[in-house]
Amino acid sequence: MGEGQTKGVDRILLGVVVVLLIIGLLMVYSASSFRGAEKYNDPARFVKNHFLRVIIGAVLLLVTWKIDYRRYRLITPMLLLVMTLLLVAVLFGPAFQGSRRSFMILGKQFQPSEFMKLTLILYLAAVFARGRDSFAHQGQALTVHYVIVLFIVGLVFIEPDLGTALVLFFIGYSMFFLAGVSWSRLSKMALALVPLVTFGIAIFQYQRQRLVDYWEAVSGSGPMSYQVKQSIIGLAHGGMTGLGYGAGKQKLYFLPEPFSDFILASYGEEFGFLGLFILFSLMIILLWRGVHIALHAPDRYGYLLAGGITGMILINTLVNAGVVVNLFPTTGLPFPFLSYGGSSLFVHLMAVGMLLNISSKSGIPYKEYTAYRARWAEWMGR
Repeated sequence: MGEGQTKGVDRILLGVVVVLLIIGLLMVYSASSFRGAEKYNDPARFVKNHFLRVIIGAVLLLVTWKIDYRRYRLITPMLLLVMTLLLVAVLFGPAFQGSRRSFMILGKQFQPSEFMKLTLILYLAAVFARGRDSFAHQGQALTVHYVIVLFIVGLVFIEPDLGTALVLFFIGYSMFFLAGVSWSRLSKMALALVPLVTFGIAIFQYQRQRLVDYWEAVSGSGPMSYQVKQSIIGLAHGGMTGLGYGAGKQKLYFLPEPFSDFILASYGEEFGFLGLFILFSLMIILLWRGVHIALHAPDRYGYLLAGGITGMILINTLVNAGVVVNLFPTTGLPFPFLSYGGSSLFVHLMAVGMLLNISSKSGIPYKEYTAYRARWAEWMGR
């Protein structure tokens, strides 16, 4: 096939995402039906909203799938500017549950920080697409890009949203790693974050108290947070095979957010260890396809974009799962493709559409291209 021609769709990736969306719909209904009936006299209220978001997300996936991924480089600077301005604007909006993270648009919440995750990947992929010998990899320019990442992280941190801020940082950090930044420079970047986080925790009591509570729970010197305690109880109830679909008890006003942030606990209670094993096997397959697409991308930009998207899905999955079992402090991060909510679902489905587009392009796989360059450099050096 020549340049510009297309290959078949990655059916494995698409199939896994469809299965995850179906699991999400089933679990949102199971975990929300009781509250829907109690509050709105409609057991299906929440799942109907979620189903509509899945449809919208599927349309977004189709749109990004059909757009040549190389075109995103043209709009990335404007997109980064707009999303940064939205992160600033949200700080002056009304508070919701103690933080300023979202706008209300037509009665629905729009969370700019979720869309910034994908925007940051697009920005850094475009920056580093020219290769390790480009100006972007030079000392001063590299520092400028890192400062931009820290600025974005800082805006989200002061909302306050420690969880999303850290996810954004690790997304940016992973992009520097994928771009081939040296380990010594990566280590310095990581160390530079320490005083900034320390200063932020000292200034914002909300973040400080959450970390103190987490440390006391982990060390045994204080009680576990109510949400995490109920989450672990639910997982313990599930045992090996679970209580059965719809039979979970923690959703009956014991577990907060049983169909959004803590949907994994609801799933584990009803399907047990075996169900969780199947769910995470699906996530591993999804991540495998993402890595495969990155290594077989026809150019460096596609490699960085696919690698960054795969990293985003991995980081969000690990952080949400870590919170559910008290490995990380409690945050408001949803589980990819499953949790109730619009912004995260839209971003992840748009990202999958981009992966599908990259996988459909022909050309020399980036893995082979870099191998050819290494052999050529070795030959020229002789």
